[in-house]
Amino acid sequence: MCHFRKLLCVAAIAAILIPSASLCAQDFTLAPVVIEALLPIELAAPAAGTTVLDAAYIEALGAASLAELLTGLPGVQVSPTGTRGGQATISLRGSTSNQVLVLVDGVPVTDPATGITDFSRLNIPPEAIATISIQRGGLSAQYGSEAVGGVIHILTKAGATQPSWHVSVTNLSYAPSSITIGQGLGAVRIPWVPLALVDGQNMVVSFSNEWITLWADLEQAFNGFPYYDANGERRRRANANLLSASGGANMRVPLASGQMGASFRSSWRSLGVPGSLDIPTPEAHQEDWYFDARAKYQTDALAGGNLEVSLTPYAQLAHLAYADTADIANDEHQTLRTGVEGRFSWLASAAAEARGGFSLRSTTLKSTLVQLEDGSAPRRLEASIYLEPSFKVGSMQLVPAVRLDASSDSGTGLSAGLGVLQGLNLHTMLTASLSTAYRAPSFDDLYWPAMGGAEGNPHLKPETALCADVALKSSAQEGSWSAGLFARYSRDVILWQPGADGIWRPTNFGVAFYPGLEAEFAGIAGPWQFQGGYTLLYSFVLSGSLTLKDDRRIPYVPVHAGSLRAARSLGNCRIQISSSYQGLRYTTIDNRNYLPGTLIIDLDLRWKLSERAELRILASNLLNERRETVRGYPQPGFSLATTLTIKSSGTAGK
Repeated sequence: MCHFRKLLCVAAIAAILIPSASLCAQDFTLAPVVIEALLPIELAAPAAGTTVLDAAYIEALGAASLAELLTGLPGVQVSPTGTRGGQATISLRGSTSNQVLVLVDGVPVTDPATGITDFSRLNIPPEAIATISIQRGGLSAQYGSEAVGGVIHILTKAGATQPSWHVSVTNLSYAPSSITIGQGLGAVRIPWVPLALVDGQNMVVSFSNEWITLWADLEQAFNGFPYYDANGERRRRANANLLSASGGANMRVPLASGQMGASFRSSWRSLGVPGSLDIPTPEAHQEDWYFDARAKYQTDALAGGNLEVSLTPYAQLAHLAYADTADIANDEHQTLRTGVEGRFSWLASAAAEARGGFSLRSTTLKSTLVQLEDGSAPRRLEASIYLEPSFKVGSMQLVPAVRLDASSDSGTGLSAGLGVLQGLNLHTMLTASLSTAYRAPSFDDLYWPAMGGAEGNPHLKPETALCADVALKSSAQEGSWSAGLFARYSRDVILWQPGADGIWRPTNFGVAFYPGLEAEFAGIAGPWQFQGGYTLLYSFVLSGSLTLKDDRRIPYVPVHAGSLRAARSLGNCRIQISSSYQGLRYTTIDNRNYLPGTLIIDLDLRWKLSERAELRILASNLLNERRETVRGYPQPGFSLATTLTIKSSGTAGK
């Protein structure tokens, strides 16, 4: 009932705001809210759960980061630790964050030390992204390790049909409020904190022409938003300051027999690490940077145009330094990864096609903590080869896939999958898939030193899973929708648990079952555009003596999650109302402790000031909902972001 009243409140606000747009005179072109479609069969595995976000959707949403951009999508759970610059990880269909493979321009960016992708460190502004494709389901037969929950493909912009440029400046504000500083008799109440009005600033600059796209992103934030402690006292997040700079270049050069491309990305950050409310780290500091470079040659001029081949060599270098206090030495971790990805697609006939490729990769971690027994740096050599033919049997298309992976520290593994696609009519398709998936242990899992009450386990086996999907999808000019069922059974899940000696060690202990359903839609009703999704996910802990009858939920996996977005344009004004709901989440396997469900509503108002200038006001968490996505890490309440954007009238980057 409380959430229903909140929805009525937002509806009343919209009713007041929308008519005011009639005072505007110029036309404001409203971009599509979301694009939902199957990836082309020749480009991706036929996973039942696939969402494609194009540049128009990304611009319309106006998210400040990659993590915010993915929030609310079906089957996607984002877990930020509250502050801007704080760790933000992604889960797909209840997976752990290290069971999600993230590719940027076809190259993996997962941290080999932790096995996760921290989206705050990835630090690519949404303005530099051409498309994001989220494939949910076991895809190790196509992509290898980590693709247990699915794969997120990020494709950056590379050139524009006309020269174009873009500059945006954002100021982030929180409502000034009274806060308490100190403890006990020494506590002092401050009536209001004016710096909350200028808590963070961000500037993004980009330029594109026919051959190249350049971008830069500068950000600083104090992250001093208020929160309530266990005693109900309102306090201010401390030691959460952030300073970051990142940039990139993506270029392409047409050749007589194909196309050559190259991209470069780099980032540097300096930030305070406040820790959790239970274990605060008021002096901890982290500094990290990364650099990666990629080249790609692609041609479809072979075998009379029936064979397309691409070759992508790449190199990545990342460094992280962390210290709890200024009096102790930094813990330092430096990762070097080099590799090459090769792919081909051969159109054998009108009814048959073969796709495949290979991958070679070398990863080395130089760390002051994570080392082998002889003190040397952990190193992993990997090689793989995969084949994915596609052929028609009557009106049905079958897409089997098989992949062989070999690793120097986790052995050899074989993954397989079978996809089926059946067109029902011009706009509707039935898809189904059955596949195996796995994840190799991270360097931390294998080699964490015996210190601080924890120790790695060099005898770990890879996690394995059996995944199944079936979905019905329809796409037409007036709208699109999809609905499907999925299930994943995972074995040998790596869990860190205390032993009889009190030392935490990882073991292949976990067994879990994840059945669920997903539904999403996008359409137009009068002047309004709508987009929404819903996920029902029943996760079951089956480790030890637990069975389905015990009905134990996986920690941090909600049963219900959904989102709804509505947008319309009137003259040179645009309004968008977004809401996302996440149900109750247990934080322990015994299901005794939990985080309550949350309903977050955002209001986005934009005015086109001229052909080149736009003013935007984004009210986030409009109803000031108290929330923690990860226990002990409060997230901001109501905030206001004001953005001024000036850009050329050239065509957006490809």
